[in-house]
Amino acid sequence: MSKHLLSPNEHDRHKKRRKETALDNNQQPSLLEQLPYELLTSIFIQSSNAQLPLVSRTFYYALYQCPEDVKLQWLLHRDNYVMALALEHGLRFRFFNQRLLDRFDAMHGSPIRLDNKMLPPHLFAECDPRRHDLVVKLLERGASPHKPQGYPLIKSAQIGHLDMIKSLVAFGADPTAKDNMALRVCAARDNKALVKYFLSDLGVKPDSETLKACVRKDLWDMVNILIAHGAVPDLSTINCT
Repeated sequence: MSKHLLSPNEHDRHKKRRKETALDNNQQPSLLEQLPYELLTSIFIQSSNAQLPLVSRTFYYALYQCPEDVKLQWLLHRDNYVMALALEHGLRFRFFNQRLLDRFDAMHGSPIRLDNKMLPPHLFAECDPRRHDLVVKLLERGASPHKPQGYPLIKSAQIGHLDMIKSLVAFGADPTAKDNMALRVCAARDNKALVKYFLSDLGVKPDSETLKACVRKDLWDMVNILIAHGAVPDLSTINCT
């Protein structure tokens, strides 16, 4: 049980939060909320329940922000200590980070492969250098740069994450997936740097749908860039003007 214990300082903070929660609610904490921290974390691990931290503010403070030792044991217990499966499922949680990945590898004795596995969408939700570094590590283990249907590249283009796009392309992502959707979303957002990367560096051919999206938004500089790289307006595009 000792592996689940907090440090003295963390334990004091946990007790203080429980008191503050009780004061805020003007009521005594429930018996369950008064359990010793090590017992509460043991219940959390054994239950394998991702919703338990959401039961109350006390549980949220105690479990959602619990030490990585507890998170690691919780992930492993959920999948009966099958390391590869626990890692694959663990990546779906936003708390998963490079340190936890290293812990998995240390316990496994070597880097765990993720051949053709889909990367969770939340890894591409924002321009975060830490997430980018983690994605690169996962791609190096064989994770798919495509699944599902080019989403990683398209989402990265949508938020303007050039470093992530370059890494995905380096590991084989198709920059023309979903009918040039990555080019279309960054063109429609007037991201000239990204558009020039797709057109000049990757040699993507602009299509009439991308051109039409820019015409509808009156992005005439972008329209000129696309036409200069070979985009040909069709009749429906001309009718948009």
